[in-house]
Amino acid sequence: MMSSNYDNNGQYSRHSILRYEKIFGDGFVSSGGLGLTKSFFERLDLPQGAKVLDIGSGLGGAAFYLADKVGATVVGVDLSSVMVEIASERTKLNGYNSVSFKLADVRDMEWPENHFDLIWSRDTLLHVPNKDELFVQLQRWLKPGGHIMISDYAKGVGEGSEGFQTYVRNSGYHLLDVESYGDLLRDAGFVDVVSDNWSTQFVEILRAEQGMLQSNRSEFLKDFSEEDLQYLHERWERKVQYCLEGDMQAGLWYGTKA
Repeated sequence: MMSSNYDNNGQYSRHSILRYEKIFGDGFVSSGGLGLTKSFFERLDLPQGAKVLDIGSGLGGAAFYLADKVGATVVGVDLSSVMVEIASERTKLNGYNSVSFKLADVRDMEWPENHFDLIWSRDTLLHVPNKDELFVQLQRWLKPGGHIMISDYAKGVGEGSEGFQTYVRNSGYHLLDVESYGDLLRDAGFVDVVSDNWSTQFVEILRAEQGMLQSNRSEFLKDFSEEDLQYLHERWERKVQYCLEGDMQAGLWYGTKA
């Protein structure tokens, strides 16, 4: 979570975070949870013991997966103190000695050049206005041959409907269209950049998550309220609507440091 006003009126309180986890799956606060994370990483050939920077690491699901899969050493960075607290608790509970989480803004961090094998971020950089400056910084930190992989919300070409503009503004988002996002990565020095618009799959995932939530309604209501359930339903419906109208898109970008 990457903005000084990222909290969006309590969106990332402990209650709200755990509410999101109910729909995203254990360890995750982004759509698709573990299954989508696995499919993204299958596109990369990471070495055993890879050094990974996870920007907007949330509850740590991706970091723990990489530690299990390739013995990665992962540093997770998040601006939510509650996210870092919960992820750190789970690190200790499950004995992940190669995984750590830091409360920090990645834009203020210093790492050696040529340090990481992978820099990874899921649905977080939408909070960053000056992505071009950040991408130059991240490119320096990667080893030659290292990869960057980012999933994020994007927008269609143009401003979109008034309702969508209000949604973006109230959420504190700074969105680009899919191709412009990829162009910024190329401008920062990354090569073999791929810009993948996976909005169709995103809508399918959103609908599946809604269905799962309704199927597990009684289980959800043991810990949360009808108001919480309605909040998630309405937010998911809005995202589906904006995607179907072409205002919102889901993007995946990856590239390599030469």
